[in-house]
Amino acid sequence: MSVVQARSADTASRVDVAVAELDVVLGAELSPIRERYAALAEAVGATLAGPLWATAALPVADTAAMDGFAVSGPGPRWRMLIGTCTAGRRSRIALADGEAVRIATGALTPPGTTAVIRSEHVYGERFGGQATIAVLPGAPRRNDTRVRGESWSDGDELTAAGMRVDASVISVAQSAETPIAMIRGPLRADVLLTGDEIRATGELAPGQVRDALGAVLPHYLGHCDIGVRGLTRLPDDRALLRTWFELDTDADLAVTVGATGHGGADHLRSVLEEIGAHILIDGVRMRPGGSQLVARLPDGRILLALPGNPLAAVAATLVTGRSLVRALTCRTDSASSWGRIADAAAPDDARTRIVPVRQVEGGVWRATGTSGTAHLAALLQAQSLALLPAGTGRGALVELLPLPR
Repeated sequence: MSVVQARSADTASRVDVAVAELDVVLGAELSPIRERYAALAEAVGATLAGPLWATAALPVADTAAMDGFAVSGPGPRWRMLIGTCTAGRRSRIALADGEAVRIATGALTPPGTTAVIRSEHVYGERFGGQATIAVLPGAPRRNDTRVRGESWSDGDELTAAGMRVDASVISVAQSAETPIAMIRGPLRADVLLTGDEIRATGELAPGQVRDALGAVLPHYLGHCDIGVRGLTRLPDDRALLRTWFELDTDADLAVTVGATGHGGADHLRSVLEEIGAHILIDGVRMRPGGSQLVARLPDGRILLALPGNPLAAVAATLVTGRSLVRALTCRTDSASSWGRIADAAAPDDARTRIVPVRQVEGGVWRATGTSGTAHLAALLQAQSLALLPAGTGRGALVELLPLPR
C-alpha cells in the first residue's frame, strides 16, 4: 500500500487551477512518499532524498594526467631510470633529485615526484654517458599531475537533495565510492483506459476508434519518471470502474484516461464520491488537457485523471505529471527549458496554450502545425511542448517541455 498522504484532507477541491499554480497547490496538499536506500545504478528517474556525499577523494592519490615523465627536482635535465609507472598498480620506483621515469596516464606518481611533464614537451639525449630528458625550448613549464583530492575530498557534498538520479549522478556516485544513497521514487502507477468506443485490436465496429494511447502513454509517463505497473482497458461501466479503484495495489499513483468530462457516460466523479476519494484539483486552465483532475484515493494513492483525446492526455501528463513527481519526491531540478517562440501566440482568455514546437535556424521555435487533439500527428516533427500563458505574444520567451523521442 502506498504511503502517500494528503496534508489537508478536509479542504475543498480547487477548480480550474492555473498551470503556474500546480507546483504550489500540489506541494501544499501532498506529503512526499517514503524514502529508501537503493543502488543508484538501478534507480534512474528517482530523486535524491539527501545530499550525495563523497566517501573517497578523487583522485585517491597523486596521479599522472598525461602520458609523459615523472621528474624530481627543477631540472633543466633529468637522468632516466629504467622502467615505466603504469595505471592500476603501485611501482617500486622512487625518484631522487634529478631523476625521471616514464609514466602512463592515470598511474600513481612515484615517491619523490615533483612534477609530471607530458611527452610532447621533452626530448631525450645522452649526457655524461647517461640517458637524460630535458624540456624542449619554448615548451610551457606545466605540471600534469592530478593532485589527490583535486576533484573532491572525502566528505565533500557532491550534489544536494532533490536532484534527479540520472547517468551523471550515477557516474559521480561511483567515482566517489557512494553507489548506494537515500532516494524517493521513481513513482509507480496503475493505468486505466476507459471508453466503449476505444478498440485496441481487431476490426473496428461502426462508431469505434483505434486506441492511440495505450501503446505510448507508458512512454510519456516514463518521461516524467512515472513507471507503469500495469495497464487495464475497461468500457464505460460504473461498477467496473469502482472495482478497479478498489483493487489491492502497492502503486503510488493511479492514472486514468477518459471520463473526465461531465457527460452522461462520464462516471468518474460520481465513483470517486462513492468510494470516499478527495478531489484536490478539478480542471487546469490549459488547452488542450484542461479537463483533468487530481484526487487522493482512500488507499493513499494519488489519482491523475487524464482527458480521453490523445494530445490532451499527453499535454496533461507532461504538465501535471512532472508537478506530481516534484511534490511526491521533493524534486528541485526542472526538466523544462526556455526558448523564444516565433509564430505562436495565446489569446488573453486566462488559459495556457500548449503548442507543439520545433527549433529552427536562428535558434527560435516554431509551431509544427495545427494541433488536432484526436491524434498525435502534431508531435511527429515536434521537439517540445511550449507553454504559452494567456496574453503571450509572438517572439516571447516561453517555457518548453522536451518531448520523449
